[in-house]
Amino acid sequence: MYERKKTCVGKRYYRRRRNLAVLISSLCLALAMAILFGSFLSEAEAKEPEVTYYKYYANVEIQPGDTIWDLAEDYMDENYESREAYIREVKELNSLSDTDSIVSGQYLILPYYSTEYKL
Repeated sequence: MYERKKTCVGKRYYRRRRNLAVLISSLCLALAMAILFGSFLSEAEAKEPEVTYYKYYANVEIQPGDTIWDLAEDYMDENYESREAYIREVKELNSLSDTDSIVSGQYLILPYYSTEYKL
């Protein structure tokens, strides 16, 4: 009879040990899956679509009352560091002197950026 009790206790011990090993393995697997899928989700959320800007030039006729500063406000965007930088580029493109004076009826080439690709 003693032998029988010893065998039952031994079986229970090994069964508990096996169940504990299965539980620990399952927890490790669940943790690994959570980390793996969590990293995929965070990468998907963190990546913003890359926007490509294309530089174009518009040929604009100056209207009465227009100034270079007004035109800069209309055509300039965040791709320029400042309004002064934009005006400097406009002056270089149009071979204007250091004065800001422009004449009604005159045409100016004005740079601008767009996300739309134009042929």
